[in-house]
Amino acid sequence: MNTGQMMLTLGALMLISLTILNFNTNMADIDDSLNYDRFRLEALSILSSHIEEVSEYFFDEVSTDTTTEKVVSNFTVPGSLGFDADDAGVPDDIDDLNGQVIADTGRSRAVYNLSYDVDYVDLSGTSVVVSGSREYHKRIVIKIWDSYTPPLIGRLENGVMINDTLTLSTVVSYWFFN
Repeated sequence: MNTGQMMLTLGALMLISLTILNFNTNMADIDDSLNYDRFRLEALSILSSHIEEVSEYFFDEVSTDTTTEKVVSNFTVPGSLGFDADDAGVPDDIDDLNGQVIADTGRSRAVYNLSYDVDYVDLSGTSVVVSGSREYHKRIVIKIWDSYTPPLIGRLENGVMINDTLTLSTVVSYWFFN
């Protein structure tokens, strides 16, 4: 082999080496991205399940008696949203969830933390406005996050993966059918 052929061969080997290194790096990045997406999807699924579970509860403590219609003044005072004295730690209406922080696991067995916030809202046109008084509508906000390092539910900021919190909310209204 002459010098020209040797240089071409070395150049080809360098190109192949760079291609293989870049390929492996790209595959590792894709694998990480798929893992983060999988955990975000799992977290969203857990959030969705908890939103569906909320629909099984009564609107308010007084609405557990379904024989008579209730008026706004019968509902729990906004400052008292949370467990009632006679609930024994078992929720029976939506506002019992207010302030609760629980742990839940998905199929991956990863532990996620969920927090509930419940408040009265006024539906003004197309807006949902938090109200300081009793209303026929309550908003439930559920947040989910993890406590792992590096985070399972995270976002990349300046090259560093930081914890992210996913939030889902729904509005539940009181209806009475005679």
